[in-house]
Amino acid sequence: MIEDFNPITGMSGEDNMGGFKNFVLWIAANMVTTTPLLPNPQVTNADYVTAAGAFVFLDAKKPLYIECTKDTVKYSAPNQGELEGQSFAPAGEFYRAGDKVEYAALARKYNNTPGYLILENMDGKQIMVGQPGLPCSLKFEYDGGQKAADRRGLKVSFAADSVAPVIYLATKINIEDLLAES
Repeated sequence: MIEDFNPITGMSGEDNMGGFKNFVLWIAANMVTTTPLLPNPQVTNADYVTAAGAFVFLDAKKPLYIECTKDTVKYSAPNQGELEGQSFAPAGEFYRAGDKVEYAALARKYNNTPGYLILENMDGKQIMVGQPGLPCSLKFEYDGGQKAADRRGLKVSFAADSVAPVIYLATKINIEDLLAES
């Protein structure tokens, strides 16, 4: 079947700033009963990369808001696989400076826990890493530094497998409401 993607034009005159806002949201898979899904079948171009629906949380659970050190949230989705069997491998990292007990507890609590990571780009679009059957995993690394001037804190790498290079949330999570509830 031939798909009509219409002309894909350049970004003449548009902003194209990269990067992500300095926070992530972590949602452990066992915290939700429903997860946004990519539509099937796809009718519009957006259906290929936009998850419909919203997260439905168990027993007043909510996403974990993690404030990240400025300019440390990174995301990419290289292609993986062999000819006629290719998919994407979304991956990235973020960093939280400091040496608090809560950071070490976070690492222990969510190590080996499947779930969904939400990033927000500079345009305000929220990106979901992980999907049902292909969850996101977190890998924590503590660095205490070597010299007094060294940065110390928690580096978190994340990875998943996906049919899409990026999955946008059609129903955004309201960050202001989430922080007001804290």
